[in-house]
Amino acid sequence: MELHLYLFLLMLPLLLRLSSASCMQCYRCDPERTYGNEDILCEHFDGSERYITNCEHSTMCYKRDTSLDLGNGLTTTTTQRGCALQTMSGDQAKINGKWRPVNTIYDVYNEGCAEDPSDIERATTTVYCYCRGDLCNGTGKCLANLCVLLTVIIGLFIS
Repeated sequence: MELHLYLFLLMLPLLLRLSSASCMQCYRCDPERTYGNEDILCEHFDGSERYITNCEHSTMCYKRDTSLDLGNGLTTTTTQRGCALQTMSGDQAKINGKWRPVNTIYDVYNEGCAEDPSDIERATTTVYCYCRGDLCNGTGKCLANLCVLLTVIIGLFIS
C-alpha cells in the first residue's frame, strides 16, 4: 500500500502537466504600453495567471532584460517576456500537389542567456535568455522542479 502511494505521489506532477494545456506555456509581458494595445506590463510582473500565454508555434520561452547606465551608479532595466519566435512568415510546403502556408518551428536558439553583440556601440546592454519548459521565463526556477522535489520529500516522510 505504501509503495503505491509513493508511486502515485511521484507521478502526480507528470499527470498534472499532461492534463494542462496541450502546447507550451510562457509568461508574456511588455516593457511599455504601445498604442492600441492593452499590453500587460512587466513592471508589475507577479507570475500570476494573467501573465500566462499559450505558445502554439514555439518550443521555447524568452526573457529580455535591457539595462541603461544613467551614471552616478544608477541603472534602469526593462524586461520583456514571451514565446520565442521560431517560425518564419511566408513558409510554404507542397501539400496534395498545392503550395500551402505552413508554420514550421525552427530550433534556432541555444538554451541559456547571452548578451546581444549588436549592443557594443549603444548606451544600453541587452541580455536575451531562452529556456525550455512551461513558464520557465519567470523570475525563479521552474515550478515543476519544485513540485517534484516536494513530492519526493513527502513520500520519504510517509514511508
